[in-house]
Amino acid sequence: MVRPLRLSVVALATVALAIGGIGCGSSSRARDANGPNRPLPGWSGHSVEVFDDSIEPAAVGLDFDRGYHPRGDAMLRERAQLSDAVLRVRVATVTAKSDGPDSVFHLGLSTVEKLAGEHPPPAEFTVTVSKSSESHGIMKSFESRLVGRGFVAFVREFVRPDGDRELHFHLAPDSKEVKLAVSDAVLLGELK
Repeated sequence: MVRPLRLSVVALATVALAIGGIGCGSSSRARDANGPNRPLPGWSGHSVEVFDDSIEPAAVGLDFDRGYHPRGDAMLRERAQLSDAVLRVRVATVTAKSDGPDSVFHLGLSTVEKLAGEHPPPAEFTVTVSKSSESHGIMKSFESRLVGRGFVAFVREFVRPDGDRELHFHLAPDSKEVKLAVSDAVLLGELK
């Protein structure tokens, strides 16, 4: 009777160590995958155009002439290939912070699905739309109506001159066409 109990304790300890080892390995891989020590570019030059901290007007229904065609959009293709991650997200929160006569908006985003990329941000993350963003007017008009809205987010981490890290982004419509364009762009990038 003592022997089976000892065997069970040894078996349970072995399983616990194995599970603990798997858990530790995957969490350290997750940390490494997000690259806390990887070298990052500065947000300057062409990067400011690609990751412009803005929302595509079509993503909020402002494409009245139906001129947004993601599969033919060279900038979407470049964003998909350069992003740390391309994610389907939902807006969880919108907060405005007064900065003089204008506001700076913070969008709390929740990841719904990862479409591409090796360095995604945490599942819940925040991006900022400053008064210099082309989307500042969209934010002022749609502020609270954005909560719950879905987007495809192209995100990339950059290093600031002071050495801190910051996330820059572009939000596109959460549509089948955008997802197909992202898949095409990623595939083209892998073939290069």
